[in-house]
Amino acid sequence: MTAHNQTQLNTTRELPGMLGRVKRPALADWNLVRKCANRLDAIRVCVQLSGLAYQDIAEALGMNKGNFTRMMQGRAHFPDSKSIKLMELCGNFAPMQYEAWACGFELVDTALLSAIRERAA
Repeated sequence: MTAHNQTQLNTTRELPGMLGRVKRPALADWNLVRKCANRLDAIRVCVQLSGLAYQDIAEALGMNKGNFTRMMQGRAHFPDSKSIKLMELCGNFAPMQYEAWACGFELVDTALLSAIRERAA
């Protein structure tokens, strides 16, 4: 991991409607992400890795706890508009990683990409 990545991972910030200060999300274990059969599984991984209670997550996202529980059980849909806030709150990118992997893409840190482009120029 580069020094830049370590700095970013240790950065904390206040997010509106969230539980105080949160760290910049990190990549989830790719082995867990690859086991996901669908995006809901990746959302479940995201939530489980956070160690937060459903009630706390629901409250921070401005959702009803019962509805959030139904979402986690697959009986209701998780709103796309809350996806980024969920990853920020939970501290990992599991849903985004799943989507990239499922579509045949790889995620690249923009700082790393910039450094590669600078060296190539």
